[in-house]
Amino acid sequence: MKTKLTAQQVLVIANNYKRDFNLSGNIENDNNRTIRSYEGFDGVQGVAWLVLVGITPTGFETEDEYTIVISDEQAKVEYIIDPTGHYYAPHVKDSDEMSDEEFDAIWDEETN
Repeated sequence: MKTKLTAQQVLVIANNYKRDFNLSGNIENDNNRTIRSYEGFDGVQGVAWLVLVGITPTGFETEDEYTIVISDEQAKVEYIIDPTGHYYAPHVKDSDEMSDEEFDAIWDEETN
């Protein structure tokens, strides 16, 4: 699969996003496990990069990581998937989460 970004560039984008939005967790240096590219992913046109971020487990029934989803085409974070599997977009203005329209747009694209 041909990509515009390298794994190293994706790592920089993810770390900058974590810093800019004060997100917790660590991205391990095991690029084979923590940074992967896929041809198409929910709501992302073209190649998507998924970056796993390890976090300290809580007492709740959740995973011990979340995922940063990055568009190869746009070279930017599209959204994150929190440890419970919910979509979240800290960069969307006036919202802690994706708007209903944004969330629906992802699933509408999948069904078309």
